[in-house]
Amino acid sequence: MSEGAIGRSVIKTISGGVRVCCMELTVSQVRGLLQPRPGGDVVDELLLEDLRLPDLPLFTGLKVEELEQMLPSDLEQLVDGCKEANPSFFRLLAKAASLLKQA
Repeated sequence: MSEGAIGRSVIKTISGGVRVCCMELTVSQVRGLLQPRPGGDVVDELLLEDLRLPDLPLFTGLKVEELEQMLPSDLEQLVDGCKEANPSFFRLLAKAASLLKQA
């Protein structure tokens, strides 16, 4: 698979009719997302249930500045699109959360 390979994508239309493409990540990109990241604030870490706010640019190609101007309801739509485009990644997250609860 080439570096620029394109996988599954899901288009979400958010407030103002803006269309955003939520893209499938490579295994390497998923590994990168699972690495601890120091420095995030409470909003970055806890605003969204299944993703950190700083993770959305990788899934969508949007800039952090663009995400900062969005409504939480728009961000949730984007997360839904990310889930549709990356079901394996979100299954992995659910399994990891389940294992942490058992520990």
